[in-house]
Amino acid sequence: MTTKRYFLKAIAALALTAAAIPSFAADASDPPEGQIAINYFRPDGNYAGWGVHAWIGNPGQPGTPIDGVDWFGPLKPKGKTDDAGVYWHIPHAAFGKSGMVNYIIHKGDTKEQGGKDMRFDGNTTKQIWVNSGDKTIYTSKEEAIAARQAK
Repeated sequence: MTTKRYFLKAIAALALTAAAIPSFAADASDPPEGQIAINYFRPDGNYAGWGVHAWIGNPGQPGTPIDGVDWFGPLKPKGKTDDAGVYWHIPHAAFGKSGMVNYIIHKGDTKEQGGKDMRFDGNTTKQIWVNSGDKTIYTSKEEAIAARQAK
């Protein structure tokens, strides 16, 4: 009877431990309806402190950050995949009538993609992939992976 009790306690402890582990790595980057996704891959796997600053505006003009975002409080990743890194899901409607998605992936004042303001049309592109140190916006995961392997 004692062995059975220890066994049941061990099973309960494992179940509690499994429930406490975040499903961060199990999430899919495919955005739900009405959302866009930005995927970001770092070869070192270190995503601590990296976020997305996103805003409404036109190139060369001051923009307005989307709700809940400021330079010191960028969007935090929603999840992570094994082959594409972390990702953010952002409501497409947050970018206003134009649907143009303006963003910078940054950690403090360290910016990706050459430090430039980046932009893509969220009306036609629902998901992009960005590789650390690469200025290109990829519109498929396969293209982003191929670009990494070509370096």
